[in-house]
Amino acid sequence: MSWSSAITDVRTLISDGATDKLRYRKEIFGNIDGSNVTFKTFEMRRITNFTTAAGTTLGVFDVTTATKLTVTSDDVESGELVVSSAPPAGDSIRATYYVQWFNDAEIIQFLATASEWIQGTDDYTTIANNLQPAAKHFAAGSAYQKLSLRFAQNLAEQFQLYDAPDQKRFDPISVYDKLAKGMFKLAFELRDDTYKNRQGQALAPLFGTVKGRMKDVPPNS
Repeated sequence: MSWSSAITDVRTLISDGATDKLRYRKEIFGNIDGSNVTFKTFEMRRITNFTTAAGTTLGVFDVTTATKLTVTSDDVESGELVVSSAPPAGDSIRATYYVQWFNDAEIIQFLATASEWIQGTDDYTTIANNLQPAAKHFAAGSAYQKLSLRFAQNLAEQFQLYDAPDQKRFDPISVYDKLAKGMFKLAFELRDDTYKNRQGQALAPLFGTVKGRMKDVPPNS
C-alpha cells in the first residue's frame, strides 16, 4: 500500500501544519522614519499573505496608533512587504501571521532522503508500514537540521541591519540541532527494532525450517 499520508505525517511530527505556528504582534524589521514603506518579517515562508489577510487579527499593525496598515505588496517566501503609507517616526510596527517552516517540495526531499537511507531508493511511497515510523523520524531529523542552518543564515543576514543583537537569539540554532540529533537517534532505534542484522532481515528464527545434517566422513588414509 502506498504511503499517501507521508507529507502530512512528517508535518504533524514537527508541528508544521497550516495553523501550528502563529506569530502574534511580532516585531518586524525596517526603519520607521516617516518615509520608509518597506518592511520584512523575520520568518520566511509565511502562510499569511498580508495583501489578502481578512479580519482584525491577521495583518500588519501600527501598535502606537492601534491601526491596521494596508499592505500593497507582499512576498511571503522572503518575508518582505510594502505598506501603502509610511508609519510616523517613533511608532511601533508589529504583525500577526501564520508560518510554515517548509513547503511540500522540501518535505518530499526529506522523505526521499529517508527512503534512500532505509531501503536504498528515493521512492518514499513504497516504504513498508513497519518502517514508516523510522523513515518519518529520519525525515524530521533532516528537517530540524536544515532549520538550524536556515536560522543561522537568516540571523547572519540580520547582522547587516542590526549590530550586536541579543545573544539569546542564537539559542534556537542549538535547540534545532539537538532536536535533529534526537530525531536521527530515534529513527535508527526504530529501524533496528525491525531489522537486526547486516542483511536487513529479522533475527527471529524461521520456525518450521528443517535443519540439514552433515555426515561425518573419515579422512582419506
